[in-house]
Amino acid sequence: MALIFDEVITGFRLGPRGAQGHFDIPADIATYGKIIGGGMPIGVIGGKSKYMDALDGGQWRYGDDSSPEVGVTYFAGTFVRHPLAMAAANAVLDKLIAEPSIQQDLGNKTAAMVEQMNLYASQRHAPIKVVNCQSLFRFKIPQDIAYEELIFTLLREKGIHIWDARPCFLTTAHSDEDIAAIIKAFEEAVDEMLSLGFFPELDPSKNTNTQNTEETAPLQNTPPVPGARLGKDSQGKPAWFIKDPEQPGKYRMLEQN
Repeated sequence: MALIFDEVITGFRLGPRGAQGHFDIPADIATYGKIIGGGMPIGVIGGKSKYMDALDGGQWRYGDDSSPEVGVTYFAGTFVRHPLAMAAANAVLDKLIAEPSIQQDLGNKTAAMVEQMNLYASQRHAPIKVVNCQSLFRFKIPQDIAYEELIFTLLREKGIHIWDARPCFLTTAHSDEDIAAIIKAFEEAVDEMLSLGFFPELDPSKNTNTQNTEETAPLQNTPPVPGARLGKDSQGKPAWFIKDPEQPGKYRMLEQN
């Protein structure tokens, strides 16, 4: 049995060895993408020779009397080993080798930014927290708060493009001025969410990162039954949904008077 890691996001981002190095868990096979392509579309499969030799026959060279040492499995693709993508990947790896602390430095910048954002959210008693793992970060908002996704709309209006509830990344292209702009936009967006009533103000005597917001959320933001989630009906109007006991993994809309 082989241990396979999906390192498409974590590879070369958490560190030189990706999640395998970060958590000290070596994998038999790993998949890579994104960072290693330097902006070019690319996908990489790497692993132990026990598994990878089936793709190329093991160690052998063109132009001499060597030949594949093991039997191979047919493997091909339209853009396999595309020269431009390979050149980009080679340049990225050269850069990472030349600057071995680049991931940690970027992770430290991200952690400092996240700490400042969380401090502001705590001071304003806002029900939002930012978490990170090295240069990857994301927003965490209690699911029982209706319209919480509006904060992402506010951030986009302020010039910070963040896809609703998706992971975010700092890169070496982000300057200190860029980071300051992200923090400023976050603080302004939190203020607006609070002033407009979309964020309930949490009780400062409690842990603002874990407090249940049901006690302080506006009535229209409170689920009608425990576990209900806000969504849209067939006409695109807001509606509450609960898990359908007859269809595992499905939800059914609550009819409200």
